[in-house]
Amino acid sequence: MNCSLIIFLGREVFVNRTEEQLLRTLLKSSKSLWELINHQDGDIKHTIELLNKFKSNGLIRSDRDRIALTEKGIAFAREYMISPERDFTCSYCEGTGYAVSDLFSTVTNKFKEVFKERPRAIADFDQGIVPPEVSVRRAEFVYQRGDLENKKIFFLGDDDLTSIAMALTGLPDEIHVVEIDRRIVNYINSVAYKMSLNVKAELFDARKPLQKELCGKFDTFLTDPVETVPGIRLFISRCVSALKGEGGAGYFGLSHYESSLKKWFGVEKDLLNTNLVITDVIRDFNKYLLVGERIIEKGFRVVKEAPFKVKAPDYPWYRSTFFRVELVGEPHLLITEEVQWERELYFDEDTYVALP
Repeated sequence: MNCSLIIFLGREVFVNRTEEQLLRTLLKSSKSLWELINHQDGDIKHTIELLNKFKSNGLIRSDRDRIALTEKGIAFAREYMISPERDFTCSYCEGTGYAVSDLFSTVTNKFKEVFKERPRAIADFDQGIVPPEVSVRRAEFVYQRGDLENKKIFFLGDDDLTSIAMALTGLPDEIHVVEIDRRIVNYINSVAYKMSLNVKAELFDARKPLQKELCGKFDTFLTDPVETVPGIRLFISRCVSALKGEGGAGYFGLSHYESSLKKWFGVEKDLLNTNLVITDVIRDFNKYLLVGERIIEKGFRVVKEAPFKVKAPDYPWYRSTFFRVELVGEPHLLITEEVQWERELYFDEDTYVALP
């Protein structure tokens, strides 16, 4: 653990990285729970534990629906020589490095209309959708990396409808979506038919191997996997089986909110063992529409275990890092057989925004 030692009120105190990040954020101003989660590098589980520790030690207080430092908390932070956080994130591109360009502006307008009529996200399949602008930014990023134009693209899951955004560019040769939610499958196929788009969706359960006619056929894959190590291993294995071979590229999201660094370590080892190398990593690229009263009503652990009563979030607070990987040599699939997993596919000790 990355810790620093100070003497506070006559006793030795260790302050770790996440504690320091929380304290400097609160020194700047009071924050909602959701804002605090955005301003630290730890997972939600660790963050909630630390906030409850702060509360029991009298370092924080409730300020209506926000969290603020007490006088004791301010003194503690100053003793450690922590200064208020300063934000240098680009407000124009929201720190992604990509803004919607003229080339994709027409796509954005059309896609927003499609997005309005999408099926509502449900918790059964751990669905969390991104705003339309994020899907378009994904398309721009994939295009710039050379993995969109004249390419055959494979999606494992697409509740965001990013496949539609990419199809609207007219650049890919083919887009094929496999998805467990029949509502999403039907909607994508309906939109594709009405708008004459080169995208097709079919029903698929990732616990089963990919059908042979889809194996070794695609240049690029995209997926937003469940955030358990076995689940990510399963999703990546199914996606890689769809690639043609060496040089094939893949894109996926991984948060640090429900994935500890230990989990990241395991995921990165799996990628290397699959013969995938990470070429690009963009922090907080994906922002999800996990907003409104349903977050409170569902009884997620992030709400139930918070130190104070939580108000429903009104902005896309949940974020994930966007990875690009590329296949080096022949793929080495870590899972080839059918698996019998149930809710353990979606849920582990780090899961705070899904139900067991």
